[in-house]
Amino acid sequence: MSAILFDFIGFLPITLILLAVLSVLHGRARTVTTNKVFIEDHVDSIKPESISSQLPVLGHLIHYLRDGPSYFSRLCLSTRAPIFTIQIATAKVTLIQPELARYLPKLKNVGLNPLALDMFQRSLGFGKFSSALLQEADEASKRVGRHASRMFREEFIPSQRLRHYAERIDSYIQSDLEKVTSQDINVEDWIFKSLIGSIGKAIWGGDDGPFVDEDFLTHLRHFLLNVRALNNPATWFIDKSFLESRRIVRERLAQSLSFEEDPAQGERDRQENHGRKDDEGLLDRLRTLCRDHGAPPEGWIDYQLLLIAGLGPNIMGAATWLVYHILHDQRLSASVRREIDHLHEESRESAIDLSEVPATCPLLYATWLEVLRFHGTFTLGRWVHEDTTLAGTYHLPKGSYALAPLTPHHFDRAVWGDDADEFRPERFLKKDGTFDPDVKKKLRVFGLFGSVCPGRFLATNMAMTLAIRLFSTFDMTCRPGEGVRIAKRTQGYSGWFGVARPGDFHVCHEAEARRKVTDYVEIIIHQKCQKSHDRT
Repeated sequence: MSAILFDFIGFLPITLILLAVLSVLHGRARTVTTNKVFIEDHVDSIKPESISSQLPVLGHLIHYLRDGPSYFSRLCLSTRAPIFTIQIATAKVTLIQPELARYLPKLKNVGLNPLALDMFQRSLGFGKFSSALLQEADEASKRVGRHASRMFREEFIPSQRLRHYAERIDSYIQSDLEKVTSQDINVEDWIFKSLIGSIGKAIWGGDDGPFVDEDFLTHLRHFLLNVRALNNPATWFIDKSFLESRRIVRERLAQSLSFEEDPAQGERDRQENHGRKDDEGLLDRLRTLCRDHGAPPEGWIDYQLLLIAGLGPNIMGAATWLVYHILHDQRLSASVRREIDHLHEESRESAIDLSEVPATCPLLYATWLEVLRFHGTFTLGRWVHEDTTLAGTYHLPKGSYALAPLTPHHFDRAVWGDDADEFRPERFLKKDGTFDPDVKKKLRVFGLFGSVCPGRFLATNMAMTLAIRLFSTFDMTCRPGEGVRIAKRTQGYSGWFGVARPGDFHVCHEAEARRKVTDYVEIIIHQKCQKSHDRT
């Protein structure tokens, strides 16, 4: 919900409108049987207690509309019950505390796609086909979801694919650094266009795709940073510039990669790939999946937007916080620069191996992990298709949401110590300054067991590449009076995605670069590819 909406219309009237609209929409989207029939396994299950709000009916809805998913974390932090339910409009939400979160990925008769549908249907502008497919109302649509998940794992986890992305993304970041001419940089804007532009070009056709266009990236940033406002069912209150940016992004995606198959191009691709269909690019396979299940062109655009929303905002937010914290703390900044300079010199005769960054730049890597712990608002979530039980004990009813916010775990003093509310990268280091992998095992930012994010390696590699290149190239300081005030236990500007964003801030750098792009050392990922350090 945009600030403009509340400033001019008032909070309670809008809430009443949204309650009415949400009730209608939710009733259409979810038909839940009120007379539940419990199967044998559920007879002895415990019904979680219900937590009501101080304001009957509207309380939880108002807080959720105002604070987004971070409201769920606050409820868990203030409630002792291991599991409890709340009512948001017509939606029943079961909130699961950290001690039970490990059981969520093991549940049967639940799905992730319906949750993504409810989060992004309005904001990304999904059509009827995509909405029906993500609903997972039948076995065919569930198979599509499983196929797509397997596709993403095969694309973003294998060492060979990670090396491919590392090489391409590094080349794009180098190109972006060469283009920096101003001594004043809006860091968040630059990181968004560089990182999102790099991964976008790596997936969407390189210099022939939409991500090479700065105007497209500007509209994409404006669109994604206002996803929360675009989720408002009262569309007449949405800022028209948000809708226009979304329209332009969808239009450019439609133009960049035709939904219709080009037989001649397909034959050329097969010849280049020696006839191996499995060497098709990710978008080609995703397009084939959509087409095989009867998707219209609009459905193909919907899936592209879902991929962008999954890849982009979190890495942008976390990387921006990483740069900000390094610049904000002079001692940290000096130490990280020394690590990077030493790494650069030591690697001159070979290459910088991203899989060795935890050992070669332990403080940089520790700062990255602390950013994820401190600023992450990650939540594990599932939509319950059929009545089931959590941990063999707690009943989860059909047609409800099961959510496990991870923030309470990341600020648990029993886990992290009495300084859990403080930003302190050194917690991930041993006394001798080397990286401590045992402390990293406490992190849950990329999920748990069966729900681990397939893009976790790619995100870390992108952030480390950006930091190494950026701090190798420029001596930067925050512009006087600029910066974000870092409070204890802050979630930043918005918690709608897994990592909040700090907001705009500017830095100044010396006119003369510290190191020319032509002096860069190659960045690679070794064959063993992070097996010892990145099992999160």
